[in-house]
Amino acid sequence: MNNVLIIGIEGAVGAGLASAIQQSHRVTGIANHSGIDIDGCRIIHATAHGSASVQQHIQSERPDWIIFCGAASRSSWDTDSVRNSAIPDKHSVEWATAAAKAGIEFCMISSDAVFTGPWMLHQEDDDQHFCATPQAERLRQIESTVLEVNSDALIIRTNAFGWSPDADTPEFAESLMESLDGGMPIEVDFLRYSAPILATDLGMMLLKAHSEELRGVLHIASSERINPFQFAERLAEMADLNRPEFPDQTILEGPVTGFGKGETTLDCSLAAELLGVRMPQIDDGIGQFIRQAEDGLLNQLRSETSQASRAA
Repeated sequence: MNNVLIIGIEGAVGAGLASAIQQSHRVTGIANHSGIDIDGCRIIHATAHGSASVQQHIQSERPDWIIFCGAASRSSWDTDSVRNSAIPDKHSVEWATAAAKAGIEFCMISSDAVFTGPWMLHQEDDDQHFCATPQAERLRQIESTVLEVNSDALIIRTNAFGWSPDADTPEFAESLMESLDGGMPIEVDFLRYSAPILATDLGMMLLKAHSEELRGVLHIASSERINPFQFAERLAEMADLNRPEFPDQTILEGPVTGFGKGETTLDCSLAAELLGVRMPQIDDGIGQFIRQAEDGLLNQLRSETSQASRAA
């Protein structure tokens, strides 16, 4: 059984990956704030990610596999405030460097928001349709630097949703469900498109990618292109909540621009071929997301039974 260290386990993706991976591996998580308590995982509260701190964590935890879930791992449909509250992606370079020196497998969860439309699926090498925003350019530079310092690294671009282990900081799907359940107005649009995938489904595919020793950049998402309003409609229908009101009509005078604002749907044919799987359907992911609040997984992510933890 390998030791897996998840950086950014306080987010929905980090927690979802932990839930899937701990079925076969020992998982330790590093969170950037206290109060995170996931059943079966040891949690370390740490805010420093400089060279000395990273080396200390590696020496004390002796991981076989490091997964970095920074701001880019948060759904591109999330608000800027949600993404900005996560561990900055720049720290992935320090972790990737240390992992390479120690011979440790390294994976970074990145975002589909490095791309923008119009009207197409984006392959891993689609450099003709990169998003030109400063956020996207910085993220692509970080991806490139990670691969420069660690040629064996795996970078997963995705748009994942799931339950946050911190009830006070819900992310896209959870916030949407809370608003629908409370009859509150929702602010979603029908202009941007993506193929969001449930974080636990992403975790199962990541396990397979790890076992196949995949390297470089890989796209993993659901099999269906959808916009946020359609996602809200399906979530409401499947959770038996009130249907959301259609947003105000918008007359476009040009392409939709902005980080995660346009067409970011990923072409996952390479992942499907390499992993020998079919990408999950969005309705299956939404259905599982709803059931996870009922079958005990959400309670596990917000465990009241304190695991051994320490501050760093």
